[in-house]
Amino acid sequence: MRVLRTVTMAAAVVSTVGAIAMACSDNNSTGLPAGLEVYTATLNGANEAPTPVTTTATGHATVTFLSDSLISWEVIIDSPIDSIILGHIHRRAADSVAGNVQVNFNPPATGAGFTGTATIGSQAPAGAADSIFQIIREGRAYVNIHTKAHGGGEIRGTLVRVQ
Repeated sequence: MRVLRTVTMAAAVVSTVGAIAMACSDNNSTGLPAGLEVYTATLNGANEAPTPVTTTATGHATVTFLSDSLISWEVIIDSPIDSIILGHIHRRAADSVAGNVQVNFNPPATGAGFTGTATIGSQAPAGAADSIFQIIREGRAYVNIHTKAHGGGEIRGTLVRVQ
């Protein structure tokens, strides 16, 4: 009787986990829920414009549209960077020079040789959310990380859709 009860409970647990997995299945390879828009950027000094920056610092950013009015981000510094002071999403101007800031990350200041998560967060964009979402969708937005040594930006990358 005890064995039968244990087998029945185990089957119930497996069935429940299976049902939850099926309900949450997004039928894609990213593991993210279907319908989310995800964008990434590879950050390096060569992407800075109008003048590339010579630096060994690199990073990557992930930006996700969580809803029609909420955007989230994570910026990871992969190789050391010194003294981050600012970070944000810019609208790219037609001439590839700096455009106005669309989403400010407000990263905490860092010291020399920083690697790891520079900033992570989410917010409802100021102004019309549609405009920043459209700018990103059109490939006209980039992530820029500024440092004390490079006030105009040390590493930068254009946001590209991955999902």
